[in-house]
Amino acid sequence: MKGPLTDIKTAALKLLSYRARSKKEMAEKLQRKGFAGDHIEDVIKLLETAGLINDSALAAELLRYSVERKSLGNKGIRAFLAGRGIDRELIDKTLMTHSPESEENAALEFAERKLKILKRHPPDVIKRRLWGMLQRRGFSSEVVSKTVNSVL
Repeated sequence: MKGPLTDIKTAALKLLSYRARSKKEMAEKLQRKGFAGDHIEDVIKLLETAGLINDSALAAELLRYSVERKSLGNKGIRAFLAGRGIDRELIDKTLMTHSPESEENAALEFAERKLKILKRHPPDVIKRRLWGMLQRRGFSSEVVSKTVNSVL
């Protein structure tokens, strides 16, 4: 086990220099590096006080990223945020800001992009593939059906 808090702080700051992390992600990374659990908690509290770790700001940024870049539906966003160590309560609170209209718009934009690639296939194949792509991205069946029907 490594000891002094300065070593843990240095390791934590180095991890934060790569990308923003949630409390859970930071704790897991520092534990894997061999630091003691009670020291990890102290450093995480210190980083939170300094504003370097902020789960709610990270969740909001990841929501924006998952919609704009990854074209995810609500289920996909929920899984993405959970994978990044955001707790369920904060995920629910963050998803409340994500309107159904924005989910439908994201699905429609994604389907239109994919339609350019799929246009050489027969209509039934296009419909089946779009349906599968949208479901794998975490869109609800209702949104998938509405999107596929409006695109075709």
